[in-house]
Amino acid sequence: MEEIGKVIKTNKNRATVLIELPENCESCELAKFCRIDKRGREILCRNDKSAEAGDIVQLNTREKNLFIATVLNFVIPLFFLTGGVLLGKKVWQTDLAGFLSGMSLMVLYFFVFLFVDKQILKSGHLLPEIVSIKKKNTLS
Repeated sequence: MEEIGKVIKTNKNRATVLIELPENCESCELAKFCRIDKRGREILCRNDKSAEAGDIVQLNTREKNLFIATVLNFVIPLFFLTGGVLLGKKVWQTDLAGFLSGMSLMVLYFFVFLFVDKQILKSGHLLPEIVSIKKKNTLS
C-alpha cells in the first residue's frame, strides 16, 4: 500500500507524516470510523531516507505488515472473546458468565497488546517506511 504525504516532524530515524484527506472522504459515510480529523491522518513511519519536516514523501506499507497488524488488532481479540464466551458458558453454564469471561479475556489481551505494541513501535519492524522523497522542502 503506497501513499503520498507531508512530513510534519522527525525524530532520529522516525517521521510523522500527514496524509491529507482525499476529496471523496467528505461524502463517505464510513469516514467517521477512520478517526481522521479535518487535516488528514498522521502516521508514524521509518525515516531511512533522511526526510525532513516539510518534505513530500512516498510511504509504503508491506502487505505482510498489514496482515500482521490486522491479526494483532482484530483477529486475536475476536478469538479471545469467542473463546472466553464458550469457556465461561461451558464452565459456569450461564450466558452472563460466558459474557464476563469473554470480556475478561479480551481485556487481558489488550493489556498484553499494550506491551507488545510498545515493543513493535520501538523496533519499527511493522511501521510504514518512507521509500522516496518526492519534493524537498526548500524553505528550511
